Amino acid sequence: MDLNTLAFGGLAIISLAAFLFLGRFKASKSQTERDDRIDWSTRQFSLWKIALYSLGAVLGLVLLTRLI
Repeated sequence: MDLNTLAFGGLAIISLAAFLFLGRFKASKSQTERDDRIDWSTRQFSLWKIALYSLGAVLGLVLLTRLI
């Protein structure tokens, strides 16, 4: 194993340990029971619009790379 593998492997292990350690804590009542919470049950954008924009962006990139 080289030094790069050890460094990024150690970073991954430290990140996972920090995530699992901090995952034990729960938000307080004042954070979870607010009046101005975001309503996640409604969508602001339709999935068709997102798919069409993504398709247009990919096609634009393909055409741009073909012209260059």
